[in-house]
Amino acid sequence: MEKFYKNLIIIISVIIVIFFSTVMFFLYNNNLKPDEVLETEMIDTESIIISTTSEIILESNEDNSDKNPYTEKYEAKTNEEKYKSSEHFKSVEKRDKKDLFYFMGDVYLSKHPRSAYDEMGVKGIIDDSYQKLINSGDFIVANLECSITDKTSDAADKTFTFALPTKYVKAFKEIGINLFTMANNHILDYGVDSMLNSMKLLDDNGIQHIGVGRSIDEARTAYIKEIEGKRYAFIGASSVLPAESWKATYDNAGVFNGYNIADLCEEIKAVKPYVDKVIVYMHWGRELEETSNDWQKQYARRIVNAGADLVVGAHSHTVQEIEYYNGVPIIYSLGNFIYGGTMRDTILLEASFDYSNDKNGQLQLRIYTGVSNYQKVRKDWNKEEIAVKIKNLQDRSSTCYIGDNGYIFTMAQVEAALKQLETAGSAN
Repeated sequence: MEKFYKNLIIIISVIIVIFFSTVMFFLYNNNLKPDEVLETEMIDTESIIISTTSEIILESNEDNSDKNPYTEKYEAKTNEEKYKSSEHFKSVEKRDKKDLFYFMGDVYLSKHPRSAYDEMGVKGIIDDSYQKLINSGDFIVANLECSITDKTSDAADKTFTFALPTKYVKAFKEIGINLFTMANNHILDYGVDSMLNSMKLLDDNGIQHIGVGRSIDEARTAYIKEIEGKRYAFIGASSVLPAESWKATYDNAGVFNGYNIADLCEEIKAVKPYVDKVIVYMHWGRELEETSNDWQKQYARRIVNAGADLVVGAHSHTVQEIEYYNGVPIIYSLGNFIYGGTMRDTILLEASFDYSNDKNGQLQLRIYTGVSNYQKVRKDWNKEEIAVKIKNLQDRSSTCYIGDNGYIFTMAQVEAALKQLETAGSAN
């Protein structure tokens, strides 16, 4: 009998070791440390549906009609089929026009922003100063931190689930958002059908989307924006996913898996020959941290080495540092933009590409600091407050210089400017 119990203990021990080895394999995929599987959100508690079960179940909970193109199987395409420019497109080298882009962080209309929108329209959720900047841009990009659905009663079992009633999708169009990355840890809160329906709703309102799809082929495909002879590719991926089942595969709909950095780098290389610039929007990092972690930096370097010209991030609900690696800017987190949770700092990122003196397009970045509160996002106007925020960000951003007006320069640009001043001083 004693021998029996010893053998039983050995068998149980082996089963436990195999179980934990399997869990660690998924958590540490690609030899880089990922984010937590499930993280705490700082959000309007009245807008959260809380459940106690930890298992994520992707249920079919949206009543889709045959008119939704995303109910049909996605047919994989070659790189040339996906990215080759149309016959009407005529590439140019130099021109006077600057291409102006604005990037927002996390966007989600919870209870208070919805109430403000119901009462005052978009003026209730975004101030005029930010709105004027957005109106001046050629293309506006943000992260959609929710599923757009009316089926809130059928939420998947998950601690924090974010649903935006379908009638509010028009607010995004009125603000002027042109492209959403949907690759994040909330887009599948209400199941696959709600995600697919969200894609259709954005389509119906003239808003593009990246980072999700009916299969991995669709989820990883970049969106191409053409502006007067120049082509820009946008790719979205998330390395914050609640469960393995959220990842898009060849057979299942889902999110472009940012844990597997090799797949992301492969797609960057695939689209690079067909466009002028590649911009990657990552959902990554740890919540409430004001600086990126080591694995994010490793990811960012591999993304840049693969050919990205600009890397933008979100998820932490905070503004994180700005870094230049091999001359390419990496903005680790823009913070919440329109969100409806605890009052937090945010930035609106301006990126302009100038081809007047450089056929490759000189990139100039500028940040506009602000605050995202329970119902509205406001641009800062107090010079002293702006200076404090910029200094705080500068202290965490050692590879660039941030001017008082928000313009960002590489250290090489700063050194060149100092040499010019020295030369001018010597001449005088």
